[in-house]
Amino acid sequence: MTLSGIFAPRWLIYSLVTVGLLALVACGASAPEPAPAQPASGSSAAAQPAAPAQPAAPAAPAAEAQPSQPSQSAQPAAAEAQPAATVSAVVGQGAIGAQAKEATPTPVPAPAASTESMAMAEPAVVRLQIARGPTTRDLADPVAGRGDLPIVLPMFEGLVQFDQYTDSVPMLSPEWSANDDFTVWTFRLREGVQFHKDWGEMTAKDIEHTMWQERRNDHFDGRAATWRDLLKEVVMPDGPEGHVVELHLNKPEPIMTTYMSTNYTTVIRSKDHWDTNGGVMDGFDANDEGIRLMANDPIGTGPFQFAKHAEAQYLRYEAPAFTHWRKTPDFPELQIFFVSEPSTQLAMLVTEEVQAAEIPRDLQVGALARGMEVVLGTTPAIRLVGFFGGNYLPDEPNYDPSEPMTLPLVREAMNRAIDRQEINDVFFNGRAELMMQTHSHAKFPGWQPSWLDTFEADYGYDPEMARELLAEAGFPDGFEITQLSYPRPGLPEMLDIGELVADYWREIGIDVNFKPVETAVYSSQLRAKEVNNVAWLHTGSFTEPTRAIFVYHYSGAVSPRFESPFFTEKYEALEVAATAEDRDNLIREMGENCYEIYCSIPLHWVPFEFMINPKFIEEWLTPGVFGVRDFEYVKAVK
Repeated sequence: MTLSGIFAPRWLIYSLVTVGLLALVACGASAPEPAPAQPASGSSAAAQPAAPAQPAAPAAPAAEAQPSQPSQSAQPAAAEAQPAATVSAVVGQGAIGAQAKEATPTPVPAPAASTESMAMAEPAVVRLQIARGPTTRDLADPVAGRGDLPIVLPMFEGLVQFDQYTDSVPMLSPEWSANDDFTVWTFRLREGVQFHKDWGEMTAKDIEHTMWQERRNDHFDGRAATWRDLLKEVVMPDGPEGHVVELHLNKPEPIMTTYMSTNYTTVIRSKDHWDTNGGVMDGFDANDEGIRLMANDPIGTGPFQFAKHAEAQYLRYEAPAFTHWRKTPDFPELQIFFVSEPSTQLAMLVTEEVQAAEIPRDLQVGALARGMEVVLGTTPAIRLVGFFGGNYLPDEPNYDPSEPMTLPLVREAMNRAIDRQEINDVFFNGRAELMMQTHSHAKFPGWQPSWLDTFEADYGYDPEMARELLAEAGFPDGFEITQLSYPRPGLPEMLDIGELVADYWREIGIDVNFKPVETAVYSSQLRAKEVNNVAWLHTGSFTEPTRAIFVYHYSGAVSPRFESPFFTEKYEALEVAATAEDRDNLIREMGENCYEIYCSIPLHWVPFEFMINPKFIEEWLTPGVFGVRDFEYVKAVK
């Protein structure tokens, strides 16, 4: 196997500047070894940070247009300068089962600092500017734009916070509880929380409004169907202006706090803002005025408020007019640029047009040589996995059992054709964690420790055995497939990894038509169940496995990747299981079944990495789930 082919286009892009960067390094510039972000000492609700000092009044804002395209970009030097890896072992799972029934109250934030101390805390730059890849859905609406979580979180908050280590830390709800069978969840609301732009205090009516929004027909993913099936009614015991809501469910849901967390974009929106500006819900359909309103003037309660959106260029945020209850950002403004070329992101970072960027790992050394630093997420945030198309339930119209990838022997062969260690070494500098099973991790319920001992024998790289398995399955001369590849937040190497996997499959005789597409194209094919003879790689988040099983394997989901009567039966049992032991056993059963029949292509748990300019950013703690985020917690150099 030779890797030069998959990198050739990138090397050509950088060839004009190779000599310049090598001269820089030869003249004495060394690539500094960054200090990866370290987890905080604890992640309990009681450890919520007090509101820091408000920065001084901002200077005149920078130009809002897309930054100019630099004529040169930094060329990576030798690979030996890559930073060491650290992955936090602290992964909270407080959202699971009985542990989630009651929340620990959070302390009231400390008062804002005096005007004098604010002036002393002015950051080196007023606007924090980030370069990242194009957004999956270029909308600020958390319903229609749900395809890309990090770009909407700056302005929104949920009842439950997905923090650096867990998804069950109190946010807009300081306390919650559930009844014995998990069919009624009661959330007390934090009092005094203000919506942006003078839209008033958050109360119970806003939670009810949000839950209706989550059931909209134009929701980008399957959560609308989940909520319609799960939620019976929202009860407001103290009335619409009160601070208590009860969510009455149609069935038990022990992980309700996960569904209500910022990780699932159940973020709270203003009912008054919607009603006053002509928003109307007719059943599960929003009118055009409401849809335009949420796209062009979204209102939340977060540490930043919406300022401007330029399609395919950027989103800009600014500090609200009030002192935020939770966290006043060090940077009073934030701008997220959508930049498709990694070379352009790299040039923007080293020329100080932005202060942070998602630089692919193979380009990081060039930035390190210019004084930039690598930040690692606090969890193995990215689930890198592959799927085999055509595996529908037998009664689906497009199901064809004669297709090669419906056969376990073929799926095993395609797994054994992949050199996972090479992928880890080439793309992740050895920092990724081997995945044993698509929805399972040692920190989650349903983990099977024996996989650690058997994985190499069952899934290990063995192209000769892979060819023998294809012959045994009836395909000694291989077969043809299409492999789709599309961009994913947080993993700029996605296209290159996909090309390498295609080469692995070609080596065992499979004729692969490698096809880069937009995410929307892949999504529409998947929903229509038109992925026969199609394989693809995908990324998901590091979170409790119930949702991953639903999305990937449950026939009742909008776009499952691998369906079977077994998964349908076991997932429906999981939905009503109310004890931690029952849930653990069911998740393990599904994991063992997937492992044994090679229902997917487990690859790696990948720590999210991005680069910062330490001239402007002192520290950035983030899990990296879904990409670069947690902008309000960035510590500015002052």
